Order: sequence, then structure tokens, then C-alpha cells
Amino acid sequence: MKIGVERTKVIKSWRVFVVDDNEILRGAVQFMLRDGYETHEMVSATGALTKAKQMKPDLLVLAEGVIRVNGPDLIQEFLAHIPEAKILVVVDQVSSGFGQICIAAGAHDFLAKPLRAELVREKIDALLNAKKKAVATPLKAANRNETTPHLGKMAQMQIK
Repeated sequence: MKIGVERTKVIKSWRVFVVDDNEILRGAVQFMLRDGYETHEMVSATGALTKAKQMKPDLLVLAEGVIRVNGPDLIQEFLAHIPEAKILVVVDQVSSGFGQICIAAGAHDFLAKPLRAELVREKIDALLNAKKKAVATPLKAANRNETTPHLGKMAQMQIK
């Protein structure tokens, strides 16, 4: 009998920090992401920055209140310490324009309350998949006329 998981079958789990002083919102977002994400709840931006030194998050979910307390420069501070992380801001209302202020400050996207699990997961999946694509580098042939054995016949015909 074999117990455990083979290392080759382990899939990378995205690490998400949920930063909000509202315990209910933190818990709700963590619950929405319970399948497929390693989530960590933080009460403050300071706590999140400290934790980020120990373990780098792939994505930060920042509440509007946290950014208002610390100022929009907080987004740049996170990006300076964790440049590879994506930032998603949860705003109280779309009409306030605060989401656009955060985008201008460097956030990658924003969501407005009330949060729906499907939309939260969709936005986060899109941000993390964009990150994954940005990290991947495609193979290119050095010379357009050379044969590339690592590509299929259709791809070889298109390169020539």
C-alpha cells in the first residue's frame, strides 16, 4: 500500500495573501479560494510585508480600507518588495473611482463589493495565468530557414 503523493504529480499551488482589517471579508475570500489556492489572511499591510519576506505571494488581495489607511503608495511598496506578485484590490463601490486610482498606482485589477465567488475566482485565475504566461519563454529558431527538430511538421513549415 502506497501512502502519499508522488512528487511528479504535485501541482503548484498559487499563494495568495488576503489583506483586510475586516475579519469577515478575509474569511469570505479565503473560503472562496479554498480549492486550489494556498491562502493566508493578514490584518495589516505591515503584517503582509513581513510575511512576504518569509514566503513570497503570487497574488495580493488588498481591501480598499487597507490602501486608504496607508495611501495608494502602498501598492508601489508591495511591488518594490514583491515585483513578481499581482495585486487585486477589493473596492467598496465601483462608482467611487477608487479602483481606477489603484490601477494608476500599479494594481493589476480590482473588484467591487458585493463579492461573488465565481467572479473572484475568475479574476484571480486570469491574473495568475497571465503571470504564468509572462514567465514562460517560447522556443524560437535562430535561423528562419533551419529545421527545428523540437517542433512538429506544421510548425516547421510555418517557420520556413
